[in-house]
Amino acid sequence: MLIYCFDEATKKFAYTDVIDDSEQVPENATTIAPVNSDGTGMYAPTWNGTNWVPMSQEEFQENHEQQQKPENVPAITESQKQEAQYMLELAKMKANIAANSKTIAVLTKQLAQTALNNKGVQ
Repeated sequence: MLIYCFDEATKKFAYTDVIDDSEQVPENATTIAPVNSDGTGMYAPTWNGTNWVPMSQEEFQENHEQQQKPENVPAITESQKQEAQYMLELAKMKANIAANSKTIAVLTKQLAQTALNNKGVQ
């Protein structure tokens, strides 16, 4: 059976677990799923002894939302984006040139070997 465990002190949802149907549900767990009546998930649900109580979306964002970018980081300009794109393209070109140089060296060696072999045959 699937059980929903909560922190004993805060009563906040902690994790799900599976126990044998013959086992007794632990005191810090319930078989009631922490979902809204429409089946959607809850924001940081807390067990009140009989059912799960969700945190409001606003409370959740206030308490759990993480800052996406530090405030002291300047915005990236369009010219900086273009420069980064050019640098990426340049790096790709350099990699292609290096790969092509190796291929040319192998082909040159094969051509020289073929020419030597042909001189010996004639």
